[in-house]
Amino acid sequence: MGNKLLRVACLIILALAFPGAGRRDSFKEEMRFGAEAARQGLWREAMFRWEKILKDHSDNARLHNNLGVAYESLGQFERARQEYEEARRLDPDNKEIRDNFESFQELCKTVKTCGGEAGGAAAGAAAPVPAASPAAEPSPSPGPAALPEPSSTPGPSPSPGPSPVPGGA
Repeated sequence: MGNKLLRVACLIILALAFPGAGRRDSFKEEMRFGAEAARQGLWREAMFRWEKILKDHSDNARLHNNLGVAYESLGQFERARQEYEEARRLDPDNKEIRDNFESFQELCKTVKTCGGEAGGAAAGAAAPVPAASPAAEPSPSPGPAALPEPSSTPGPSPSPGPSPVPGGA
């Protein structure tokens, strides 16, 4: 009985000593799950996963980039613009984020509905499916894992892993 009590006490001490360890794993799992959902075209599921972890990781540029891609793919262009801009603010030198935002801006010139949510569901039909999707495993450096293009219109790519931004999770 005393041995079991000692184990429980040790586990409690470890849990208190490393409170963020479980959340870190959860963050990686949610990023991977969202990336896999995006790869399968399940943008609402990907968006749900990424929005869920955004509450605790609002300073993560890759997470904002991923949400921008998801919103763009769902035709929610104003929300996409906000996420891309936040990602650029957090990591202005990230080439993947810059390329995704530039691709989004080109799309906006084409569909002319990016000024707001007025496009609604009709705008969602005009949104491209990204030409690249995230890898199953997060990588420390940015870079999409290319898949065959479903259309001739290149699209943005969500980032699978945590941001290399200082202070990012």
